[in-house]
Amino acid sequence: MKDGITPKEIQKKALKLWNSGRVLHSFLEKETLFPWEIKFRKPNAQEQLDHFPEIRQWIIALKKHSKESGIVSYAIEYKISKHRLLGEQQIPARILFENQKDFLHSICKLTEFDALLKAYQQSCVKYPVLHDWIVAKPRLFMRHQKNWHKLLNVCHYFMQNPRPNCYIRELEITSIDSKFIEKNTAILSELFELILPSESINQSIDGLKKHGFERRFGLKYDEPVIRLRLLDKSLQPSPVLSDLSLPLSQLSNWDVNCWRVFITENKINGLAFPDVQDSLVIFGLGYGVDSLAKIPWLSNCEIYYWGDIDTHGLSILSRLRRYFPKAKALMMDKETLQQHQSLCVEEPLKARCNNQLNYLSKDEQALYVDLQRSNQRLEQERIPMSYIESRVKYC
Repeated sequence: MKDGITPKEIQKKALKLWNSGRVLHSFLEKETLFPWEIKFRKPNAQEQLDHFPEIRQWIIALKKHSKESGIVSYAIEYKISKHRLLGEQQIPARILFENQKDFLHSICKLTEFDALLKAYQQSCVKYPVLHDWIVAKPRLFMRHQKNWHKLLNVCHYFMQNPRPNCYIRELEITSIDSKFIEKNTAILSELFELILPSESINQSIDGLKKHGFERRFGLKYDEPVIRLRLLDKSLQPSPVLSDLSLPLSQLSNWDVNCWRVFITENKINGLAFPDVQDSLVIFGLGYGVDSLAKIPWLSNCEIYYWGDIDTHGLSILSRLRRYFPKAKALMMDKETLQQHQSLCVEEPLKARCNNQLNYLSKDEQALYVDLQRSNQRLEQERIPMSYIESRVKYC
């Protein structure tokens, strides 16, 4: 019969119910889910007349895979249809799984369901708080069932060794390798939130981005590396060390005895920046200037930011001022732009920044609006070194 439900489609609907987690949820909550009826379209009187052979074959196929054939499967309930030409006909009116066992056997999930229950029971004995989580998120629990014991092993380790202050690679947990933890930070994070005591969790860290898992649960991670040049030889820790790249935490703990800090967006301009007494230059961060907020001694310095004269350069300047309100712009003004008109290029429309910038001065805000209208862009590396030296000299 055209559009008649098939045994294969019944199986598909049953698997969809299983994958939704409703079967596990209803069992744990002692809710009544079975008998569970499968909705389907019944043939009307005209279709019975027009497609009698097809309907007969459809009914035979349904019966073959139902309990009527002596297998553990779905049941069919019939309705007697009295047709003027065909006489009495038994037409399927309901297709249903009468109980949970029939349902699970039909989709070959009995063993898996038993394993889920065993994992659930063992988990709740050890961590009772997991009951509500599993009931609320049965699909997530089912998705991780194969590795559930491993996940709990990791939880147990962190209970015994809170905030271990090492890299994931250094953790020694029986039968657990670092790759497993790295691939499962999302689910581990959820479980840690439930199981670990609050003092073992850095509540100020939210989400998994930027090594959020490691920072929230007391692990080391591959930190951002900040590159800088010491522009005054007297600041160098050694005569041969002027160009340095340091992990953020090390730079935070190294209180460089300098007065001025220049920050430049472009790497080559950081390398070519002129020598300046009591100063250093940090370069190559772009929008990564947020990381500088974690360097406490910068607040005691006079900070100058030199970026491209375009919408994104001013956006980064505004971003920097969220953390360092007194930061000054260097060579990011109308005077510099006008003096180098011939060196300007067009900023692509699709790449232009249109965000509201809340930390610009009145003049900078006016320049930002002009740049949005004119599409002009003056890149740092186009400005002659002689001009740079003349402007830096008066900082």
